Amino acid sequence: MKKTSNKPKSVGKTQKMRFVLQYVALTFAALFTSVLALAQNQAAIAVLPSGEFFEVIETPDNSLLAYSALPNQDATTTTLAGPGTTYSSPSIAIRSVDAKGEVDVVAQGPNNSLMYYHYNNSTWYTDTIAGAGTTFSAPSIAVRSVDPEGEADVVAQGPNNSLLYYHNLPSAPWYLDTVAGTGTTFSAPAIAVNAIDPEGQAAIAAQGPNNSLLEYTATPGSGWTITAVAGSGTTYSAPSITVRTVSSPGETDIAAQGPDNSLMYYHYNNSTWYTDTWAGSGTTFSAPSLAVRSVDEPGEADVAVQGPNNSLLYYHVVPNGFLTVDTIAGSDTTVSAPAIAVRKQHPKGEADVAAWGPGQSLMYYHYNHSVWYADTLATF
Repeated sequence: MKKTSNKPKSVGKTQKMRFVLQYVALTFAALFTSVLALAQNQAAIAVLPSGEFFEVIETPDNSLLAYSALPNQDATTTTLAGPGTTYSSPSIAIRSVDAKGEVDVVAQGPNNSLMYYHYNNSTWYTDTIAGAGTTFSAPSIAVRSVDPEGEADVVAQGPNNSLLYYHNLPSAPWYLDTVAGTGTTFSAPAIAVNAIDPEGQAAIAAQGPNNSLLEYTATPGSGWTITAVAGSGTTYSAPSITVRTVSSPGETDIAAQGPDNSLMYYHYNNSTWYTDTWAGSGTTFSAPSLAVRSVDEPGEADVAVQGPNNSLLYYHVVPNGFLTVDTIAGSDTTVSAPAIAVRKQHPKGEADVAAWGPGQSLMYYHYNHSVWYADTLATF
């Protein structure tokens, strides 16, 4: 019988190197995971007709909470849904017709479902738009002021990178339409409805295959038209979209993170998409949030975005004017994509921004008389 030895064999240089590389890979993975854990899903913000801001968040325990207040007053907290109910950034729409001033909120629910929350007569109502296995991104909502008035339109990424569209009138069932099939959609989509078009055309923007930027448009009852706004290698975030009501009314603006952490802006005018680089490489580290003013510098486009070193930046420009950038908050203040809303009243034309700060703090920024004010709404 051949003798065997229990003495450990020596480890060669190749195997030692393999161990070192495995250790480095595991250490990097742990570090990357811890960095991701610091990031938060994007908050959503809107301004009520009363002048109160309305900020909605997914909390660390997957609850859905809302904070509301007039500027410079203490915020009221409302629980829309408790722990274990919410798994994405929410989206808000404030109704301008059909129960004016009421609030609609959507978010991804448990098991990739799609949840809808509606505030009516001092009560929050909950509805499941779509069940388990239907929703794979943060949704986006718009409420129509034209044809059919008061209809809620919701879009989300569906199974297998598809694009799904849901719509309903108050007290009616939800209807589903597949905008684009498998392998078409690689970000949370954004939706806007043309408020000056009697036919109520909806416009959806989403990141497409190979980091392209796609827009889908349709009027109620018609098929969807797809347009490549920007080709491969141009888009590296969920886009933000709006349809203008003033200054070239009916035209569409889109903002998105571009190559090498740049900030890209697209504007549709006279049947042509125009592209502008608002900020170059190394400036943009989140999905941007876009609003176009209808009062106080009407037509001005305002964009909020996470900047270098976890700062918070604000870009704004009037048509044919010069782009201006302001630092809302400096380094190490912002750990999420921000959301922006521009006030139509109380006081009109001023901007409100929501973002997550360090230490799981929820931040609210308000622009008043050329100064940005900061308020910590909550810490979790």
